[in-house]
Amino acid sequence: MRTILFIFGIFLLKAACFAQDNQPQNITYDFDTTLKGGYSLYYKVNDSMEYLYLKKGKKIITELSSMSVGLPHLNPGYISADFTNYFVLVHSFGNGNPHHIELFKKSTGENIIKSSAVWIDVDEKKQCLLYCEAHVPNKKDQFILLNVQTGRKEKFSFPSGVFGEPQVLNRIHLKQLTTTQLIVQYDTEKGEQTKVYYRK
Repeated sequence: MRTILFIFGIFLLKAACFAQDNQPQNITYDFDTTLKGGYSLYYKVNDSMEYLYLKKGKKIITELSSMSVGLPHLNPGYISADFTNYFVLVHSFGNGNPHHIELFKKSTGENIIKSSAVWIDVDEKKQCLLYCEAHVPNKKDQFILLNVQTGRKEKFSFPSGVFGEPQVLNRIHLKQLTTTQLIVQYDTEKGEQTKVYYRK
């Protein structure tokens, strides 16, 4: 009888350990979830998956992303820019990799830029997004200045001095934007450099 009880006790202990191992992990989403216009992001996790949704009030508009539990939280995405009717969701995978982005229309949850788009910089006040459609650009590629409100796109060649060193896109910054000029700053081994582009 004692042997049976001992075996039964071991079985219960193993069952409890298995149940504990398979409980949803204590995961939190540590990024801002508030968007203009009453919109927000809603993060949900179960035993095996993480989900990120777009909401307005209590209504879920769409699922923005999903992936397996255990991946870094930057992967499901986080808000990088919040415009009046749109917002940028960034997916970052670390190690100097380019930041993949999506530009979502808040009312529908539709991504309005190409799936290959990667982050460069933004001017939220002027509602302009600077990005590229090549993850590892070369001298033949161009970057794009998008007026999010009007949908107007302007394309520019990369500064020649930005090449020859790694992480091209991570070293370019929007320094100044006017109706006639775009000024970018980029980091090199020789220090910070700037280039002026004239807008048409």
